[in-house]
Amino acid sequence: MKKAILSTFLVSTLLFSLQSKAGGWVNTDTADMVAFQTGGFFLYADGWGNPNNCTKSHAVVLRDTDPNYDKAYALLLSAYTAKKKIKGYSDGCASFDGQTYNTIRGFKYLTVSD
Repeated sequence: MKKAILSTFLVSTLLFSLQSKAGGWVNTDTADMVAFQTGGFFLYADGWGNPNNCTKSHAVVLRDTDPNYDKAYALLLSAYTAKKKIKGYSDGCASFDGQTYNTIRGFKYLTVSD
């Protein structure tokens, strides 16, 4: 009985840890539109993908709590105005207005290209 309980606990813990480490790359795309909401800067495009299975996949959000928000915001806004492709890493969903959107990190993996 104790082995069954321990096995169930270990499997549950493993599944939870795998879910909490979900994430992946948002596809390289050119943002069609940008917007601010309380808590973040949104970039809209149809091709971002949905690495975290959030409820919405047509936008990614740079959260204003990101340690490099000001630098990443400047980079992303420049990329948007120059119609450059953006690629970044997302490791979670952010909740806004009852929907969830993939977050995008403002450091390390954020790139802009032709």
